[in-house]
Amino acid sequence: MRNIYRFSLVMFLSLLSMGWTHAQYSVSGVVTDERTGDPMIGASILVQNTTKGTVTDLDGRFNLNFDDNSPATLIISSLGYLSQNVDVSPGNNTSLEVSLKEDATNLEEVVVTGLASTVKRSNLANAVSSVSSRELTGTTTIQTTDGALYGKIAGANIRSNGGAPGGGLSIQLRGISSLIGASQPLIILDGVYINNSFQRTGRATVTGAGGANQDDGANRLADLNPADIESIEVLKGPSAAAIYGTRANAGVIIITTKRGSEGRTKVSLAQDIGFAQPLRLLGVDGWSEEKINTFFPENRRPTELQRFRESTGTIDYEDYFYNNTAVLSNTRLTVSGGDEKTKFFVSGNINSEDGTVKNTGFDRFSLRANLDHNITDNIKLGVSSNYIKSNTQRGFTGNQNNTGASIGYNIAYVPNYFDLRPDENGNYPVNPYFGENPIAVTDHAVNDSDVQRFVQAFNLDVDLLRTNNSFLRANVAGGFDFYQNSTLVYLPEFLQFQRGQANPGDAFWGKQESFNTNFQAALVYNFNWGKVNMNSQAGMVRLDFTNSSLFNRGRGLVPGQTNLRQASIQEIVDQFNSEVQEAGVFVQQEANFEDKIIGTVGVRWDKSTLNGDPNQYYAFPRASVAFNVANFDFWNSSVLTQLKPRIAYGETAGPVEFGNTFTRLEGANIGGLLGSVVGTQIGNTEIRPETATELEFGVDLGLLNNRFSLEATYYIKNTQNNIQNLNLAPSTGVNTTPSNEAELQNKGLELSLSGTVVDRGNFNWFSRIMYWQNRVNMTRLGIPQYTLGGFGPALGTFYYAEGFAPTTIVGTPADPNHPSGFTVWGNAQPKFNASAYNVLRIYNNLELSFLVEWRQGGENINLTSFLSDAGGTTNGWFGDDNGDGIPNGRQRPPEPYNNAGRWVQDASFVKVREIGLYYTLPKAALTNTFGNALEGVRFGMSVNNAFLFTDYQGYDPETSTFGAQSVANNVDIAPYPTPRRIFFHVNLDF
Repeated sequence: MRNIYRFSLVMFLSLLSMGWTHAQYSVSGVVTDERTGDPMIGASILVQNTTKGTVTDLDGRFNLNFDDNSPATLIISSLGYLSQNVDVSPGNNTSLEVSLKEDATNLEEVVVTGLASTVKRSNLANAVSSVSSRELTGTTTIQTTDGALYGKIAGANIRSNGGAPGGGLSIQLRGISSLIGASQPLIILDGVYINNSFQRTGRATVTGAGGANQDDGANRLADLNPADIESIEVLKGPSAAAIYGTRANAGVIIITTKRGSEGRTKVSLAQDIGFAQPLRLLGVDGWSEEKINTFFPENRRPTELQRFRESTGTIDYEDYFYNNTAVLSNTRLTVSGGDEKTKFFVSGNINSEDGTVKNTGFDRFSLRANLDHNITDNIKLGVSSNYIKSNTQRGFTGNQNNTGASIGYNIAYVPNYFDLRPDENGNYPVNPYFGENPIAVTDHAVNDSDVQRFVQAFNLDVDLLRTNNSFLRANVAGGFDFYQNSTLVYLPEFLQFQRGQANPGDAFWGKQESFNTNFQAALVYNFNWGKVNMNSQAGMVRLDFTNSSLFNRGRGLVPGQTNLRQASIQEIVDQFNSEVQEAGVFVQQEANFEDKIIGTVGVRWDKSTLNGDPNQYYAFPRASVAFNVANFDFWNSSVLTQLKPRIAYGETAGPVEFGNTFTRLEGANIGGLLGSVVGTQIGNTEIRPETATELEFGVDLGLLNNRFSLEATYYIKNTQNNIQNLNLAPSTGVNTTPSNEAELQNKGLELSLSGTVVDRGNFNWFSRIMYWQNRVNMTRLGIPQYTLGGFGPALGTFYYAEGFAPTTIVGTPADPNHPSGFTVWGNAQPKFNASAYNVLRIYNNLELSFLVEWRQGGENINLTSFLSDAGGTTNGWFGDDNGDGIPNGRQRPPEPYNNAGRWVQDASFVKVREIGLYYTLPKAALTNTFGNALEGVRFGMSVNNAFLFTDYQGYDPETSTFGAQSVANNVDIAPYPTPRRIFFHVNLDF
């Protein structure tokens, strides 16, 4: 019995000892915002070098259990805040109170590095620009998403087609990527490849302006509600964008929309009311009998002098057409929330904006629903749905020929003593100075676009394997983008120009549809190999693009009709259908040695039906490495707290234009019978995609405990296989064939300095200054030199030759000493851009923010001045600045006078783009007044395009008739003036 007792006691003590050895311990705590003291919901707590972790609850609290008594390090982080590392062990730091500080320099920001992986900015080896929702729409209300990027991305050159409602912008990242393409970046919205093409309207056809590139149309980023966006990441060059392969030559813009978060349901209602007026008007020149005798030929002087003497007053037509007050309204309602299993974000937006030109405007209705659901602990599904309906009335501005259907073109020739306004019976007088009465066109002509769009995205994550130091995850993602754009351009039969036609009345109907789908599947394996964290991914991508368009025109319309069946002449102007399939596979390996050395290598292989050989795969490799020197043990500096030199290399491509691989058949009448003949361009089955390689060097510095950060990047981007039309011998029977001949080189520098200048209890000042420049050179042409773009050497055109930038502007007079045979008058590319963004917070309730951009250098071909000089209406036309007796309007410098240099003007400017002043009511005041009914109230006022400082003699140095083109995107012809937009804001959170 005693032996049994002893045995039992030994067994009990042994079990107790074993239990003590494997006893668990737990760590609990609360995470708060250092500035406000508010609990932080959803903050991440991760055990270093493991996959173990948790998140904070609605009160900012967390609890984490450990299976043994080993010490550990917790990494506590939240988006937008600096992370903290806390050491814990049994009996030490098991009850924590952690305050996280705002990440003013964005070092903790998560950035996309692959198609299925991300990395902290502090470990990034590329210069990737990010724009948060706060920067995007927090200062003022922006009409379109691309318009919100002005001055916020180092390396971006942005131009608008004009100031018409509904936008219409071109974005070039790190210079020119293609000679004939638009050089526009690829847009990814929540993982969906969306269509941002420049949309044809038919205005240029009806007005005789020329090709569709003069339509002054909008691109389709105008459909997105900027307030729905959480962040935008910009992969500016091939070194960062190589993982996107064939469509990434001009960079990639990745847009991520807002998602729901765990917690109580939040309802937010925001209302913006404002007005717009022209940012800048040029003024018009007055008239006198002396000027009439000088300007008009002798045979017209008696008539003009009689009109001048009989006039009852003068009309400033620039003021009449452009200086109108437009009413702006933007209403937004969002509902978000969820629990640990399901999270949701739902938003609705009604945007209604008039234009500063009569009968123009932009209306958009948008509805979004984002849903995230944990099907199981290992399977997570996210879906995003967005329906948009928009309507745009763009009016009649820009270039024209013959018809007179352009306001600016017309009024350039109309003296202010002649009255174009209708009489008391509504009859419009005939315009004796030009082919049309622009008041009649503005009152009765139509240039409308109606868009219906639906974007659907999904993302499925499946945890296949998870251990303490590794995980295997499968990701399946994709979606589709469908839009339909219906356009109508209509010139009634009673207009002055139409009355002179054999078939008066002109209607141009268009229907454009696009259906893009993309599918992606990837495996991601993350594991620790000693002190190195390895992240491996491999997958495949499938893209399908279907486009169709049909444009019909009817002339000789029955009065008051726009129905083509009511037209005596019915014409199919253009019909186009295309289907494109692309496929790719990719692999990428990332290695992170204790956040000290971070390297990435990867490659993507793509094929496309657009290529000469649709089954050939093209490889696009990338490699990068960054060294966080300040994280090494030997580094000990309280001033320089981050030092990260980095280098990256990558290759991308630009797609071949549809149709370049085959020879077209065109309709023809042969002996009275309908038939087909070979077109003038022969296809090239050897055509290759345009490719680009980029080598990027950079260094990132953090100063004073990362209170300030400096990012410096230098890049060399070479584009090869640029597609140009090769002229063929007449004996071949055709004119041209596309060929891969030209090569370009872009070199540039990007600098960004940001940080908290002042950080005190009652005052906080954040500032960011950016500088960027790009130089482009044609390193190979492959065909004889030529000039192209604009309207010829007499007004300024562009010179294409080896050793010269294709943005070089040449023109008359002839210069036999220059290879072009003409005089060089300028360069369209700016010398540099710089911007300054500042946010000042006072007592955490009052906030002032503003953004200023400076663009130095870069010339425009200002043909607005050409028109007004020809019509005698340029402000100061009859002055004589040099006192030689010849009016300014007939003798413009530089000498020798009256050559192309007269219209090539310096487009430097300083623009105050955004100003915002907001006040947030204190929570105590809200609680005392409304109880728990209101969570927050914010109100304020803001200005978009506040001030412009420039010597340029146009409405805005950033506008261009050919804004969507890669090279000739700086030609200014009577555009819609840019508006200054002023808003008053109220935001209620429930």
